[in-house]
Amino acid sequence: MNSMPKIIGDFMELAFTSKICKVSVAATKMLSENVKMIQFRGHFPHINFKIGQAIVIRIDDTNYRNYTPSKWNSAQGWFEVIFHIHKNGPGSYFVENLKPNDQVTVGLPRGFEFFKKEEKYHFFYGDETCISVFKSIKDEINAGENNYLGILELDASTAEIPKMLGLEVDIVQKTNIKAEFAIEMLNKLDPKIWDLWQHGQFYLMGNAKSIQAFRKVLKEKGVLNKKIYTQPYWAEGKIGL
Repeated sequence: MNSMPKIIGDFMELAFTSKICKVSVAATKMLSENVKMIQFRGHFPHINFKIGQAIVIRIDDTNYRNYTPSKWNSAQGWFEVIFHIHKNGPGSYFVENLKPNDQVTVGLPRGFEFFKKEEKYHFFYGDETCISVFKSIKDEINAGENNYLGILELDASTAEIPKMLGLEVDIVQKTNIKAEFAIEMLNKLDPKIWDLWQHGQFYLMGNAKSIQAFRKVLKEKGVLNKKIYTQPYWAEGKIGL
């Protein structure tokens, strides 16, 4: 058996030991047949987590996957991630089979904070892959006096999850035309509501082509580039965006 892939993976962990930690699975909960919420526990008191930062999880000898926590508490030594299990790759298989007390190697949070705390109005657009990050943003907004709106494209099996998590957004079905119903709903917003939100901050995440279509409409409606943050998590035929 060729052990070289494992040796390479172990070497990477040693090389970046200050940025990697071992955590254990504390609890798991299936929110639907393809969405799983997991709480992890470990020791990382020095981490100053920022909303939207990603962690990397080692899923086998050579593969790593990026995920965005929905909650993080360095002082108490735990964090939570809401995973979308699309069932067609090693990452999904790994997450689907995680159970309490399993040990996991995690690359500590990295990336800049894209959440604009100073904005009063925030708008989310995405799909099931964005639930974890949108929940973290929602919690931060609710802790202050800001406001948010959102449109998520979800299938029937995941349509109730936002409500379960206290995320008050509009749900639309996906179609073959990217962002079709989401754009339709955007265009139907009451003019008085749009007068407020058009100057707020927009967070577009999820499918790359859907983001592109939704962003195009925002631009046509006069939203400035600097007010639109985009983060594609996946695209048809591509792995690991």
